[in-house]
Amino acid sequence: MKTRIILLSLLMIFLLQGCLVKSLHPFYTENDIIFKKELLGKWTDKDSAAWEIRQHMRTTGVLKPDTPDNAYDISLTDNKGTSHFIAHLFRLEDQLYLDFLPTDINCQNDLAEIHLVPTHSLAKIDLSGGKITISWYNEEWLIGLFNRNKIRIAHERVPYDPDLRDSESMQVILTAQTGELQKFIIKYGNDPEAFKKEKNGTSSDYTFVLSPK
Repeated sequence: MKTRIILLSLLMIFLLQGCLVKSLHPFYTENDIIFKKELLGKWTDKDSAAWEIRQHMRTTGVLKPDTPDNAYDISLTDNKGTSHFIAHLFRLEDQLYLDFLPTDINCQNDLAEIHLVPTHSLAKIDLSGGKITISWYNEEWLIGLFNRNKIRIAHERVPYDPDLRDSESMQVILTAQTGELQKFIIKYGNDPEAFKKEKNGTSSDYTFVLSPK
């Protein structure tokens, strides 16, 4: 079956033109997954982007009906187009998180598509007041931890552009297994700096509030 994924750069556009903490492996285990109907529906954020969250339907085989799964299909539409993700909600030490994985891309040919590898991204989730608050972990914060030798977790530094090799043009891809990722989240995940981005000397939050549409 042909796998379809979305270029991570599309996600970067709507997230303050910044970067997310990304991992080759999921941040959750099957035992961590929970499902809350409060996430379902149509939502809008402060930038008027439209979010639609549906329950994921798992394919069980040829000529067999799809069955509801404890995951979410998320469509995000803004002035750049529509992006699609599968997301898993999970709980870790009484905190809710959402693991995003892109599921769609518009490639010009199959050769380009098979070169792309999907990565997981992580956000804290709060469900209160009839709204969804999504707080994304900022890659700049993660790089700062590595540069100060605060953490030792398996990762690779990969250039955004093959023509740019300087340290400022590198992204971090976590390669650790899920168990190590969760230890990292528990130890450092409550750092308030994890959700901020420094730009032109000022800080902006990596937090989006979704209101019912």
